[in-house]
Amino acid sequence: MLEECGIPYTIKPVNIGRGDQLSPSFLKISPNGRMPAIVDHEPLGGGAPLTIFESGAIMMYLAEKAGRFWPQEPHCKYEVVQWILWQMANQGPKFGEQGHFHRAAQDPKNGDQAYAILRFDSEVHRLYGVINLDCSISVIWRRANTRLRI
Repeated sequence: MLEECGIPYTIKPVNIGRGDQLSPSFLKISPNGRMPAIVDHEPLGGGAPLTIFESGAIMMYLAEKAGRFWPQEPHCKYEVVQWILWQMANQGPKFGEQGHFHRAAQDPKNGDQAYAILRFDSEVHRLYGVINLDCSISVIWRRANTRLRI
């Protein structure tokens, strides 16, 4: 998103193997102790540095700051908002859980992971269907709209 928006940035590695995400300095940026998190030293509107955690909040902020990918017309704006929230509530967690249980199943000491793997494989498959259906509907709608304008 930073690249797409042309916003300069510096990556600050956080060693989660060492537990750096639980350090007091990182918890000031991300109280949940998770990535992603950003500190904007030149925030929208000026003022003191702004810290933001959670991918959806970061994407909305960066889009608004850059004046890209964040339409102001309510129908378009909330189409974007609903997909950001969908990603946060569905795609992000479920794809992560699917990967987690597939990795856990590789170690016999974790026991039988068959139910969890079936559950999250099925959910990820369903979520791909949601994305594909929306993309298909969007393409059809754009084509119909283009034809109507001609």
